[in-house]
Amino acid sequence: MNFIRQIERFQTLNKLIHQQCTGTPDELASRLGISRRQLYAHIEDLKVLGLEISYSRKLGSFYFNESKHLKIEFNLEVLEPEENIKTFGGKLLNLFPCFFYARNETNLAV
Repeated sequence: MNFIRQIERFQTLNKLIHQQCTGTPDELASRLGISRRQLYAHIEDLKVLGLEISYSRKLGSFYFNESKHLKIEFNLEVLEPEENIKTFGGKLLNLFPCFFYARNETNLAV
């Protein structure tokens, strides 16, 4: 389940940046199990959401420039057939044993 791993990475990245204890970019990338290039792509994704992130050589860490931080919520649950009917508005589709949904909010950075 790569998407769960991706969410966990963003949670860890957010926590470490918020605590200002990421270490160097290479250390952080290693800690997250990704390449340095992927790390900077993730940081750029956070910047696109409206977070200002910088790196301090003095601190040896990335940090948020403002008091904003990322709120990450993830909910995964298996739905019973009765719930599937409610979710799909009365039409039962037995294609998947569980139902996934995503909520897109433009104000994630608060």
